[in-house]
Amino acid sequence: MDAEKIEVHKFLLDSESKDSIEIVVPKGAVEFPGAQPEDMLGLYTIYSKKVRLEDFAIEVEFITLSGVEQDDIVQEKLEEIKIESESFRLIKQQRDGFFFESKEINGDLNYSFIKIIVAKTKYAVVFPEPKPDGNTSMEEAKFMYDIINKQI
Repeated sequence: MDAEKIEVHKFLLDSESKDSIEIVVPKGAVEFPGAQPEDMLGLYTIYSKKVRLEDFAIEVEFITLSGVEQDDIVQEKLEEIKIESESFRLIKQQRDGFFFESKEINGDLNYSFIKIIVAKTKYAVVFPEPKPDGNTSMEEAKFMYDIINKQI
């Protein structure tokens, strides 16, 4: 799996909303519905979309809050994961997210990433779509992380 060899393009995600978000994905990737909008006590709404292609499956969670700072959200997500994980190792950090290793309850290692995209009326949290049949390998996670972070 070599992200450098994958042809990519900017993909308009959540295009039916007034505040869509661009993300870099492999050409041919398709958007699928994720979680339906859920009202959080009238303060904000959470919903998600999924983007898939062979060897590429991400979920994008949208939170309808405006006026948020990317750095603050990245730090908040980093702290959440540290608390939730039995064992956590930060592999790479960038301004808009990070790549990490965690140990699951069964002792297996899982690799993942978080990328934050801030728009006017919401922000998006990009991460690998959870797999029903096990953990995400370092190679799989790095492949997706490298693709969504390609400069085009």
